[in-house]
Amino acid sequence: MHFILSLLLLSTMAQSGTSLLLIGGGKRPAEAMKEFSLLAGSEKSDILIIPWASESTEGAEIIKTELSTHTSGKIEIVPHRLNPRDLHLLITHIEKCSGIFFTGGNQNILMNLIKEYQLGALLKKRYLQGVVFGGTSAGTAIMSNPMLTGAGDLGVLDGSQTELAEGLGLLPHSVIVDQHFIVRSRFNRLAGLILESKGDLGIGIDENTALLIKGKAARVIGPTQVLIFKKESDSKLGVSVMSPGTSFNLFSN
Repeated sequence: MHFILSLLLLSTMAQSGTSLLLIGGGKRPAEAMKEFSLLAGSEKSDILIIPWASESTEGAEIIKTELSTHTSGKIEIVPHRLNPRDLHLLITHIEKCSGIFFTGGNQNILMNLIKEYQLGALLKKRYLQGVVFGGTSAGTAIMSNPMLTGAGDLGVLDGSQTELAEGLGLLPHSVIVDQHFIVRSRFNRLAGLILESKGDLGIGIDENTALLIKGKAARVIGPTQVLIFKKESDSKLGVSVMSPGTSFNLFSN
């Protein structure tokens, strides 16, 4: 089933129906939040903000305020802990919403709750059906599978010292996404993982910057860069630096 879903995801990513907003943490570019709101349906939007990566809803409230600047539609923050009735209501809402946004914090806690509530398959299904997904920091980290857990963030010298875990995997399998990329000097860890074939493609997104992916096409939004890593041989790594405003094809196949 996982193999079939991966093939379906790769096939759908090549079409224009899927939209994914990845923010590297820090300040969220206003243009990126506007794009998310428009893709969610603008005044007809029905957006869910999932704050489970954080212990509080403070960040979610700020994100709600930012999104409400660009839409008069519905925006709801999901509770941290769900009883069976709340979970049923959330599942019903996911089935009809037009946008889902994950806040920053701890990606491991976020993924643990997604697994506990058995929402992974439903979230992937809704993404394939055209619901726009977005995230910042930890909310960006979960979009790949494998997912960087954040273990050894301080002093990591190569990919072998970085723990990987199962992520939500809205990006094609074997793509790894990293955030706070330039500010926290994470070049070595992502480059190491790709050279070691832990992933086929690496995406490093700096703070205050977003990568908007629509099908194969991607665009950098914000003041700094997005770096793309691709293994060219056992000892050679190709690195592309994408400047603000750059549009490009992220997936060649």
